[in-house]
Amino acid sequence: MWLAFCFLDLASNYEPPESLLKWLEAGQKPIYVGFGSLPVEEPEKMTQTIVEAMEETGQRGIINKGWGGLGNLAEPKDFIYLLDNCPHDWLFLRCKAVVHHGGAGTTAAGLKAACPTTIVPFFGDQPFWGERVHARGVGPPPIPVNEFSRTKLVDAIKFMLDPKVKECAEDLSKAMENEDGATGAVNAFFKHLPRRQPEPSPAPAASSFFSFRKWFGCG
Repeated sequence: MWLAFCFLDLASNYEPPESLLKWLEAGQKPIYVGFGSLPVEEPEKMTQTIVEAMEETGQRGIINKGWGGLGNLAEPKDFIYLLDNCPHDWLFLRCKAVVHHGGAGTTAAGLKAACPTTIVPFFGDQPFWGERVHARGVGPPPIPVNEFSRTKLVDAIKFMLDPKVKECAEDLSKAMENEDGATGAVNAFFKHLPRRQPEPSPAPAASSFFSFRKWFGCG
């Protein structure tokens, strides 16, 4: 099972900072890591975990600082770029893989960009998306946020770098291009909309027979 998505075109109006463009051009495509607005209990520790995993696997990484306070480094790393905010539909096309919390929109944006995906679910529907990503072969098993570690992130990165996983991501991306998510959403809405009940027939008017007999003295 998969679902059709609706997308907003945010990339066309985005002007990236010069520092980001130069960093992207300076080396291989990076791996994106970000958890949006979700709170992170130990942001410094998680940031260090991400940096160590990138270093161990020889990858460049973009860390989206988000609202969780990620990206507080003791000293800058040339293989890490700290990002404030950026449209996913622009950025993910320039990434080789993505690691995120598994929100429906972020998941869709990564897969549309043919990015192998690791999901680190916090709550809600995020575990569902993590399982769907893994079932489709475009990412490793999800890593619950309370189990996030350098070892598991390293294993996830190695999984995503497998050419077969990239091939699966490209196939899924092509399939998504042929879907009309907006039309599908509208059709689903009307399909599940309760049928309109027929209006009840008006009650018959009260008979005037007895009034007629009363006024005209019919016995």
